[in-house]
Amino acid sequence: MNFLRVFLLFSTVLIYSMTLIASLSDGINWPSVATNDLIAFNWRSQFDTDFLIYLLLGATWITWREGFTAKGHYYAFLSVFLGGMFSFPYLLLATFKADGDPRKVLLGIHFTRSCDEVDCDR
Repeated sequence: MNFLRVFLLFSTVLIYSMTLIASLSDGINWPSVATNDLIAFNWRSQFDTDFLIYLLLGATWITWREGFTAKGHYYAFLSVFLGGMFSFPYLLLATFKADGDPRKVLLGIHFTRSCDEVDCDR
């Protein structure tokens, strides 16, 4: 779990740094850049489409993990529009809230103490 935490911390610093550099050099109009990339129908379009689907999958997991609450939907929105700038710190915080238990990290509110008492591997 410590390796994951270090990786998430490094990734957070890296993505914020890259965002700052890109904003300073190209401006903050990322929706225009992303849209133009998507409609170009080239390899950047393929990569961006793949990434967008990945973001939506991650947002779906976050919403489910949070129990389909308003908070979960808000977090999902942030994870799609901010990507790793939100998701990496979210996961890092989740590892601490779960006391390093990967089941708690993955299941969120769906984890119950009964999983410790009975066989939850089914």
